[in-house]
Amino acid sequence: MSSDIPTIDDAVGPLLGALREAPDPAVRAFTALTLAQCNRPVAMPALIAAFADPDKVVRTAAARALSNIGPEAVSALIAALDDPSWVVRYRAAEALGRIRDPRVVPSLLALLDDERDHVRYMAAKGLGIDPAPAAVDALILRLDDENPFVRRMAAQALRSVASHLGGPDTARIESALASRD
Repeated sequence: MSSDIPTIDDAVGPLLGALREAPDPAVRAFTALTLAQCNRPVAMPALIAAFADPDKVVRTAAARALSNIGPEAVSALIAALDDPSWVVRYRAAEALGRIRDPRVVPSLLALLDDERDHVRYMAAKGLGIDPAPAAVDALILRLDDENPFVRRMAAQALRSVASHLGGPDTARIESALASRD
């Protein structure tokens, strides 16, 4: 095998540069998704940094890329939940919500109390994607959220949890939902 044949590792550096500096948002978005396919830990900080990109398509692609990386990205995403920018917390919650890992649920539960309604919405959405019994009480509280979108997402997440559980939790969920209709 010749050493002049490029490898994935040879591509990561230029891809990281394109993610940071390409003038076209479509190129930056595609680069984020490509970096996820490379599956190199060195890409995770750059993908997290892309949550602050001025273009929504790039931020969405970075969240999708990190969720595609899966459990290996969970620690970096949890760290991003402490970012002062609600946009970064929102995208980190979005990515975490798509990853099935035991560390995700407690992090999303904590975000249900975030000061920004966008973040609370995405946390509720993530809890509905991977229903967890531990989320029931916190989601029931969000049925009274000041934001109607958060309330609707909490109700949707509770319906998802109820369909996967059974027994007394399902009865509590149905009662909570019925009392708010």
